[in-house]
Amino acid sequence: MRERYHPGAGSQLITPRAESGSRLLLSGEISLTSGSVNPVRTVWQDEPLCLGLKIIIIEAGELRCRFPYQQEQHIKGPALCAIWCQDQAEASQCFLPGEGLHYTAVHLSTNSLSAHLCPGAMERLAAGLQLDLSARPKIHIQAAPKCLQGLRAQLFTSPLQGITRQLYMTGKALEIVAHTLDSLLIPDADAMKTIPRLRAGDIARLHEVKALLAERLDAPPSINEISALVGLNTRKLTAGFRRLFDDSIYGYLQTLRLETAWRMLSTGEANVSSVAYQVGYSPAHFSVAFRKKYGIAPKDMRG
Repeated sequence: MRERYHPGAGSQLITPRAESGSRLLLSGEISLTSGSVNPVRTVWQDEPLCLGLKIIIIEAGELRCRFPYQQEQHIKGPALCAIWCQDQAEASQCFLPGEGLHYTAVHLSTNSLSAHLCPGAMERLAAGLQLDLSARPKIHIQAAPKCLQGLRAQLFTSPLQGITRQLYMTGKALEIVAHTLDSLLIPDADAMKTIPRLRAGDIARLHEVKALLAERLDAPPSINEISALVGLNTRKLTAGFRRLFDDSIYGYLQTLRLETAWRMLSTGEANVSSVAYQVGYSPAHFSVAFRKKYGIAPKDMRG
């Protein structure tokens, strides 16, 4: 792991351009940014979203945010923002003159999340953020817990240097992620063990979930929407699906998408880009996921 500092360089909230700050790349999959913005006038900026999960602690200051598929948001510190994005997308932000905006952001790539989160955590994250299971981006805003405000204060005060500093910063970044997810996730696997035994009606509804996902492969509903459609609360829905099918809803959806894509490509039904969109991926994201599962690029399926 290498540290890279860029004093005064641009950093982002959604992706903010900081007038002062520093950026620490903990690895290729995790980045930590801290800085401040002191606008003199109100100007809207369009910025690309980072792929994966981005957590921002806003200590002070305020801004407005226009996010895809959501109403305009007014964010005022101290606040916690969690941003989820799996595809190429943009958002707009406007920093408001007055009190300077001070922030810290931790970004985890999609690959890092898949590699380090326990089974089912991605699904619980989707429920906590009320995500679509598609690539549609989402921002969640809430008051910043005091523990996160304290962690932000600790980040750049350590006297450690070199590898020990890298380890310290990595730990603090992941601690921020842990506390954020704790405030977002629905009950974990230990809590799910207390769910009553599945009845015949529950099992029938869980089979309906499979059919629903197959019908809406390109734009699947969120966990909360599935819950309403089949008549099961989110706790019983997610735990029951895993108990019955030995997989999370999110995991099953990804497998179904890629298996459907394999069949379509092997029979020559459509080109790679068309197949990607039909199973709910962008072409770039599809290629990465397909190669990871099958060991070959989608284009190689067509000879």
